[in-house]
Amino acid sequence: MSAAQYARLVSRKYRGPKLPKINRPRRPRVLSWAGTTAFYPNRFYEQDKWYKARIDKPDLIPQLHLIDPTLYGESLAEYLQRGKVEPTNIGFAKKDEKRVPKTSSDPQLEKLSRTKKLRIDMDRVGEADHRIIAHFGVFEHLFNDNVYFDRTQNFQASFGDNGVHTGNVLWAGDTKAAPEITVESVGAGGFNTIVAVNLDGNASEQPGEILHWLVANIPDGAAVSEGEEKAKWMQALPFLGTGYHRLAFLLLRHSEKIDLPQIGDGLAGRLFSTAQFYKQHEATLTPSALLFSNVAYDVSVKEALHAQSLQSPIFEYEWRERSKRAQKEHPLKPMPFDLYLDQFRDPKEVQAELVRERLEKVGIDDVTPPRFLDDNYVENKKNLDAWRHAKLLEKNKPDSPVYNNSLKY
Repeated sequence: MSAAQYARLVSRKYRGPKLPKINRPRRPRVLSWAGTTAFYPNRFYEQDKWYKARIDKPDLIPQLHLIDPTLYGESLAEYLQRGKVEPTNIGFAKKDEKRVPKTSSDPQLEKLSRTKKLRIDMDRVGEADHRIIAHFGVFEHLFNDNVYFDRTQNFQASFGDNGVHTGNVLWAGDTKAAPEITVESVGAGGFNTIVAVNLDGNASEQPGEILHWLVANIPDGAAVSEGEEKAKWMQALPFLGTGYHRLAFLLLRHSEKIDLPQIGDGLAGRLFSTAQFYKQHEATLTPSALLFSNVAYDVSVKEALHAQSLQSPIFEYEWRERSKRAQKEHPLKPMPFDLYLDQFRDPKEVQAELVRERLEKVGIDDVTPPRFLDDNYVENKKNLDAWRHAKLLEKNKPDSPVYNNSLKY
């Protein structure tokens, strides 16, 4: 009751020193974890951007770092140089390459380059530098730390139209047949040996790589078929869930023939150590070229394993559980309750729900997003809850995971 209303109803001589208090019935308590704000639409919330959302930042778990007290005053340059060993070249001396002089700038080429229409003649591109291969850790995992060699012999490998270069991506189905190999003749006689290994395909506890091909004692200038095939070609087998596998082709030169045992066709007997093989024949073999590709999984891996009466394993990465604050009935910074509760659900359950939604929309050939985000926007805005309507709009976006069909199975 306001003061004006009190003055009209009660005369001056009967007025009290203070306004009277009116007893009101007790309001019902809303039992919800975030109060009534949990059911309000949040226009500024973005599901995948926590830094824009009204949620607490994730907890940062401190990590322990041990520092030597004697090296406390060491500079960054001194720290980077400490323990650094000069790498050893285990190959031949690098050829003297003729540098192409820089030509005057061509306005037409610059225009094509800016518009991304400039085509590069791959036949005129020089050999890849060994630093690219070292960046992927191929030298380290093939031989040892601080070891490298330069490419001194032209070596090409291709699976039909798909070539093997320095880190390009291939599907496992592209490697079903043996590759086509071209080896440059150095004109000094001798022999060549080709070793193809998968650096990431060993699923056993024993160290080593998976040997996919071994052709020894190829006469210089002759075809690969004239060599001794000690291990028949086996397609790349990147298991599901293990990511890209590095399939490396190593070319070795030697002046005399080497005696190698015959290796079986099954996967069980293909465990191979390139470092031990090179150490055993170090006095005879010298690496001269290296190629590798990143191979991805497809259904041909399962077919190849089943043909050998083996099961196709599925690997899953165990992510560290995300730090979450304890649930509260009335948090200080509420957020839409459906997204809040998703944090405490099993990630596999969330992914399964997404797959079910996607399969409901998958057609025979393609997945076509709807023309509009919501055909019945006015009716759904009135009848649906705010969070359900927001989910409907998010799901019908063209870039939604429901319509993401970029994976190859």
